[in-house]
Amino acid sequence: MPRGSEVPEAIRNQVVGMRNMGGRFATIGASLNINPDTAGKIYQRWEETGDCASAPRSGAPKKLTETDLRHIKRHIRQDRETRRQPLEEILSDLNLGVSERTLERAIVKDIGMGRRIERKAPWLSPIQKRNRLQFAQKHISWTEEDWKCVAFSDEMAMQTMPNSGRKYVWRTPEEEYLEDCCGATVIPGFVKVKIWAAIRVGKLSKLVILPDSGAEGKMDAKMYRDLIMDGDMFDFWIEGMEDCGNILMMEDGAPYHRGCATVRRKELEEVGWIGWGPGTWPSSSPDLNPIENVWHVLKSNIRRRKRQPKTRKDLIKVLQEEWGKLDINMVNNTIHSMPRRLAAVIAAGGGISGH
Repeated sequence: MPRGSEVPEAIRNQVVGMRNMGGRFATIGASLNINPDTAGKIYQRWEETGDCASAPRSGAPKKLTETDLRHIKRHIRQDRETRRQPLEEILSDLNLGVSERTLERAIVKDIGMGRRIERKAPWLSPIQKRNRLQFAQKHISWTEEDWKCVAFSDEMAMQTMPNSGRKYVWRTPEEEYLEDCCGATVIPGFVKVKIWAAIRVGKLSKLVILPDSGAEGKMDAKMYRDLIMDGDMFDFWIEGMEDCGNILMMEDGAPYHRGCATVRRKELEEVGWIGWGPGTWPSSSPDLNPIENVWHVLKSNIRRRKRQPKTRKDLIKVLQEEWGKLDINMVNNTIHSMPRRLAAVIAAGGGISGH
């Protein structure tokens, strides 16, 4: 233990306990990595006062009082803007007569907040939160066996250059996914490829490369129906029916999942199709879809490649290679996490779960 540093209360309590059990100060000091003389003084203070707390130390009083700290904490937590304020603006708004360095030290050490990276998450309206909460409450009792009969699908866009833009907010570690601490989800692009895929326990679908929106037109309901629903999604559903006897296909509420795609679902229902589509699957809920975690692993694996793709053709090739290398146990684990995801949504009152 460095000279002059204060011994934590937990160690002080151990000193007293070990001494009361007959331990020698030399042994106690060696065991707890403190000076034996220090151990002796701690025990002596306990005998005299009955308290393990350290003696008051002399020194200059703190420049910010407990009242100041409460005001600072309350100010930062007001809204999204105050979460992102520079130190200079906080000092000005609260009329604090201290330096930026003193303020930062107080926020970090006394309040327990830090200047941390703003997480990306979709905004949720009160209606969306209510729908997410109801969905979670309805399915929280599902078991791993139930989730084995669900296929999760999604589209994902990847670009040839990562987004390096970062924003910082004042927050505690526990506030990572608090709404005021998150930024809107955006995908800036250079050369970008959009893909579709689905997962279920033990299986990956084929990776479908979606048309280039510039050259072949933007994805719409007709294209989604013809290319995805009548193609690899249907094949994946049939395969799941053969393996499991019954399979539930999940789709999110993207605009092109509606229209004639909705008509196709109704037609498929006549031959046994069951699904969570737009209107059933809660909107703006990527944290409930395990394939989002698979996308993250896929992107990370590509970013670790020594030679990064530069063109659309290169990126497509790399995406297909890395998709085929994914560990199926990792995929299974993301699906097995559904009970925890639903529990987190319930705990957040329908808000962002952090998954």
